[in-house]
Amino acid sequence: MSTEVDVVIIGAGAAGLAAAIELQSTNLKFLVLEARNRMGGRVCTDEDTFTHAKVDLGASWIHYYGPENVLYDYYVSFN
Repeated sequence: MSTEVDVVIIGAGAAGLAAAIELQSTNLKFLVLEARNRMGGRVCTDEDTFTHAKVDLGASWIHYYGPENVLYDYYVSFN
């Protein structure tokens, strides 16, 4: 099967998913490719290692909240 797209997004981590969200407001056809069997990239919760605890792995927090953060304006745009 062959599919023609304008943009290929490699990876369904935070940046890849943000790119896909932005491209939804355009007329461009895009495709998100992810090698793993889940989305999220480095953001992951380990539910298997410990019996009664979930452990956040990777990028599970933002350093600070405020206008100095590069994600602040993007976050505010979603109210």
